[in-house]
Amino acid sequence: MPEINKYLTIFLMVALLGMTQCAALRKTGKEAEQGKETTTRRPEPGTQREEAEKAGDRMAVWDQVCAAQDTIRNIMIHKAEATISYQGDNYEVTLTLFAVKDSIIYISAVYAGFEIIRASVEKDCIKVIDWMNRILYRTPLYKDFGYEHPVKYRDLQCVVSKYFLCRESNRIGGQTGKQITYDFDEDFIKKRIVAESTDLELKTFEFHHQRTNEYVMGERTGEGIRIYSNFMIGTLEVQAQGGTTTYNQDVDVRMDVNPDKYTFIELQ
Repeated sequence: MPEINKYLTIFLMVALLGMTQCAALRKTGKEAEQGKETTTRRPEPGTQREEAEKAGDRMAVWDQVCAAQDTIRNIMIHKAEATISYQGDNYEVTLTLFAVKDSIIYISAVYAGFEIIRASVEKDCIKVIDWMNRILYRTPLYKDFGYEHPVKYRDLQCVVSKYFLCRESNRIGGQTGKQITYDFDEDFIKKRIVAESTDLELKTFEFHHQRTNEYVMGERTGEGIRIYSNFMIGTLEVQAQGGTTTYNQDVDVRMDVNPDKYTFIELQ
C-alpha cells in the first residue's frame, strides 16, 4: 500500500472531520445571544400551539445561526490535538486547518514540534507534502473509472463547519426532536449528516459506499469527536478535541516546493 494512502487517511480525515465543532470558539454576537432566557409565557404542554411554537423556535434559532454564513469567507481551526489508533499503534499530533469557502482546504500536521505534513484539498485533487521524505504527492478526488470514493469535497466542507452546512437546507431529509438529518445520498453511496436542530452543531456523519464497503463515520463525544474509517487503508479510529476557531483571517499558505530537491508522485 503506498505510503501516501496512510497520510491521506490519517491527516485529511482527522483534520477535516475530527477538528470540527471543537471547543474555544470565538462566537459571533448572534450566537452568544442564544443562551438568553425568555420570560414569555409558554402554551400548555401537548397542544398544537405548543408544537407550532417549538417548530418556530427551532427555525428562528436556525436562521440566527445561519445569518452569518454569507459573511464567512474562511475558517481556521488552530492547534487541535488528535490521537490516532492505527494497526495497534497510537499517534499524537497537533493539527491546524484553514478552509476557504468553495475553494480549498489546507491542513498542517505537527509532531514533536516539527511540521511533518502539509496538505491541500481542492474540488478535483488532493496534494500532500511529506517534508521528512521530501516528496509531493498528488491524487485526483474523482475517479475516471470504477466506483467513486465515499466522500467528495462538498461532503468534507459541510462537516468542517456548520456555516458551510447552512447552505444545504434543500438537503434536509428529516427533522425529529432535537436533530436535523441532511441527505446527500448518491448512487450506491449513503451520505448523511446529523446536526442539532437548535444550533446545527455536528452530532454524527456517515459516508458509506455500499458496493465497495468503504466508509468514513463519526460522532461527537463530549468536547471532541471520534472517527471511524476504512477508507484507503485498514480500519482506524481517531479521537480529536480542542483547538481554537477563528473566521475571516487571511493566511498565506503555500504548497510550493523546490522541484530540484523534491520527488513528485502522481497517484490515481
